Amino acid sequence: MPYCHTAFHTVLPEQVETLLSALTQEHFVGGRAAYRLMDGSYAIDAGENDIRAIYDEKIAAIKFLCRYQRDMPFYDKKLQSFAAKHGLHSITAYGS
Repeated sequence: MPYCHTAFHTVLPEQVETLLSALTQEHFVGGRAAYRLMDGSYAIDAGENDIRAIYDEKIAAIKFLCRYQRDMPFYDKKLQSFAAKHGLHSITAYGS
């Protein structure tokens, strides 16, 4: 899965699940809450499995992985919209 071009920076560990759950509720139909998977990533798209979130503790950032590269602009737009609405520090053009 390639990384999306958007990442949220300056996120404290205790904020991750709440923040991702808000993203899930606001941007995915039927989304109720983000939840951590056994591999450490977070399911955020209401069971579609097209995008996942990963928290990188070393840099206090949430990165996002897309299942299909063709969907990256669609998800980057959602992520950027959410970041702007909630005043999050986001970086675009993060790269793969």
